[in-house]
Amino acid sequence: MLIDLGISNEFFFNNIQEKNFYLRRGAVNTNVFTLADIDNILSAVEPEAPSVNLHNGVFIPEQEYVYTYNEVGKTKKTIIKPKFYNLMRGGATLILNRVQKSSLYIDDLCKEISEVVNQETLGNGYLAFNPQAAFGTHWDCHDVFAIQLVGRKRWRIYPPTFELPMPGQTSREFKNECPEEPVLDTVLEAGDLLYIPRGWWHSAVAVGEPTFHVAVGVHTTHISTYIEWVCNKFLNQHRECRKRIGFTESDYDNLQESFEKVRQEILSEENFSEFKRTVISSNRLSTKFDISKNVFGFNNELSGSAKLKLSSSYSVVNEGGGIINGIRVPTNSVEWSAIKLISSQNCLSLDELSARLHVPVDSMAKIANSLVFHDVLYVASA
Repeated sequence: MLIDLGISNEFFFNNIQEKNFYLRRGAVNTNVFTLADIDNILSAVEPEAPSVNLHNGVFIPEQEYVYTYNEVGKTKKTIIKPKFYNLMRGGATLILNRVQKSSLYIDDLCKEISEVVNQETLGNGYLAFNPQAAFGTHWDCHDVFAIQLVGRKRWRIYPPTFELPMPGQTSREFKNECPEEPVLDTVLEAGDLLYIPRGWWHSAVAVGEPTFHVAVGVHTTHISTYIEWVCNKFLNQHRECRKRIGFTESDYDNLQESFEKVRQEILSEENFSEFKRTVISSNRLSTKFDISKNVFGFNNELSGSAKLKLSSSYSVVNEGGGIINGIRVPTNSVEWSAIKLISSQNCLSLDELSARLHVPVDSMAKIANSLVFHDVLYVASA
């Protein structure tokens, strides 16, 4: 595991998530990530918004540091390095959205946070050195795990004044409501992790040295998402809900008549299970390629200590109806038993699977290799 959260996933869910901030010093080993890795990311990504942004109080138009040109009949973009460097020197913050797509290390961090929260995650990276708050004091509409990877950054956390904001319910119009006194005022060192629930006011300020953190955003499924899904899928099946609004005195009576149908569909256990199956079965998790093994057969043997994980953002696989990462697995098979066991533990070695399922190691290795080949499981980083 790359992240040492210091508490169990169960404790986090019951006592921390959406209830309070959480600070963990030395949660990750940052020796494997340096400024050179950011150089490599910039060399690999297409330098255009929203993947790459510069922000200095406002978003800087990309025309100020990006050049568009033609490469063998195809429009391409490249960063004009002197202009880019000067903007950064002048205090701009570099924002790398969905940076996990360009960094296997950050991708692994996001996956481990997904295992904690049992939801999908995305990682945005922030590089700066100028001591100013790039975005001022604000709240986010999703939970954030801020992981400091390079240098230091000062964070201030304030209690929420609007609890559990949904996407689009930003803090922009409520700046004057932010409490005056922070409940946390601290400097994160490289390796520290800070969990900030959605709706909690916060600011992050560089301290005059190069600083890079990744904000792992937790993108949850909300109750309102389920209700909207039910309304779109089932309500038009009921005559009561298909009645028109005629702008007469009978409208309200018709509304009351249809409400019971709405209530029945929302509280249907069958509908709720189908919704969860729909969400889980549509989830796709990007995993590492291994061409030498899966195409050419090199190093094809899994070691007994190889740690296997589920290629899914969700651990409750029973709700997935046998579909993991788009692949259907028979639910009466040894493969499904292995998947359920790994799901309950987040990570298990090949030897542990063999022992718990009472399957010989050689046979278990063949099963695991097949599930890895089909992208249902993946081998965790050492």
